[in-house]
Amino acid sequence: MVAAHATAPAASRAAALSPEDSANVERALGYLNTISTLRARFVQVSSNGTYAEGQVLVQRPGRMRFDYDPPVPALLIANGRTLLFYDRELKEASFLPLAETPLWFLIREQVQLSDDMRVEKVAQARGTLRVTLRNAANPDIGAVTLVFEDRPLSLRQWQMVDAQGVVTEVSLVDPHYEAEFDALGGGSAGEGDER
Repeated sequence: MVAAHATAPAASRAAALSPEDSANVERALGYLNTISTLRARFVQVSSNGTYAEGQVLVQRPGRMRFDYDPPVPALLIANGRTLLFYDRELKEASFLPLAETPLWFLIREQVQLSDDMRVEKVAQARGTLRVTLRNAANPDIGAVTLVFEDRPLSLRQWQMVDAQGVVTEVSLVDPHYEAEFDALGGGSAGEGDER
């Protein structure tokens, strides 16, 4: 399903990496392309002092839902085109083009390097593989570091740095890949979870 995930632009982007780093990037991309669904608890910690927990659901391509536990009133839903932020307490919604968020790379139809995506860093240590990516076409939206358990490869965390320099770390707790669940975002933003 994912044997041909390297494109010509990807090869040119990876040329600046060592052969080992290039191989690890290709291995990570190949692994990400095998994920069609994911269900997990998450723990989110930010450098500005905020902390939250909840449940994340991913349905590739393009769909993601972050359901935050109380007292955080937030719900985030990606529908393939936009990212909806809904404040349950205020009953207010705001929208952002999905392509302007660092996580778009993770849930796009084909996870691959292209002219608009560059690898900034690859690191291996203590059984983990870390790949840091930045949108080359729009570097101000920040960077994302994907953290994998290695051998076998398994996505366990991502760290995002936004345009203001705030670092947000999302750790997956008891992730279930290829999990079965109802379609994401089945109800309106203010409704409870129908799963």
